[in-house]
Amino acid sequence: MILILADTRREAEWMRRAVGGVAHVVDAAGELTADDNHTDCIIVGCRRGSLRERIDLLSDLGLRRPWIPVVLVTDRDADVAHLLSDVRVTALVWFEDLETQLQHRIREVRATTELAHLAERFQSSSLPPALRSALVYGFRKAGRRPVHSVKELAFAVRCSPTTLSHEFRARVNGEFKLSGLLSGLAILRAQQLRRSGSSWENVAASLKCDRRTLARRSRRWPGCKLRELERWVPEQLLAAFVSEYVQPLLDETEG
Repeated sequence: MILILADTRREAEWMRRAVGGVAHVVDAAGELTADDNHTDCIIVGCRRGSLRERIDLLSDLGLRRPWIPVVLVTDRDADVAHLLSDVRVTALVWFEDLETQLQHRIREVRATTELAHLAERFQSSSLPPALRSALVYGFRKAGRRPVHSVKELAFAVRCSPTTLSHEFRARVNGEFKLSGLLSGLAILRAQQLRRSGSSWENVAASLKCDRRTLARRSRRWPGCKLRELERWVPEQLLAAFVSEYVQPLLDETEG
């Protein structure tokens, strides 16, 4: 479910129509921070004059519901970036672009929610504890800044890189490596950033690599050049990733 909070009911209804799907308008900020597992995206709409008053709410959402994407709709203004420097916002849409951009942004950021759902499935799986913790951590990080390498992942969960790689390959019968899964997660995030308007150079910098490395990862999976990666529908790219990298792990540990 998508929740919408705006300065006025009229603007909230405007955003609900622009989403073009199932969305629910709320009247109070407390309804956004309440524990509700059915919420998979939050839209906060506010004019430039009230943005400063919404900073606390955006910060609270980042702390209380860190795995739910938040889309901010506001007025185009040079000070917006400064005001948002210390808060988590998954996507930004200007009011003037609302009808053409909001639905598009929603489709992209909901991929982040799907990664969080996959993290929860790993959390409840029967995978070895170290591998389970590593996958949960990696998938939760992927929606913002993907883990760069197996070594970085192992350090984050206080485990040996060799142990993680061995346990992973044992679960997939050596079909692919943990580094391949991490590379795939980086490609998912790279495509999202690129479709949001960033250049490939800026996308690569966000992922702590260069464009050449990014291009090499894209050729490895999903097997295309960067310009072809741009044409993938986000939902289809995510489905391909799940089919190739995730399902073989979960098939052995669920049901």
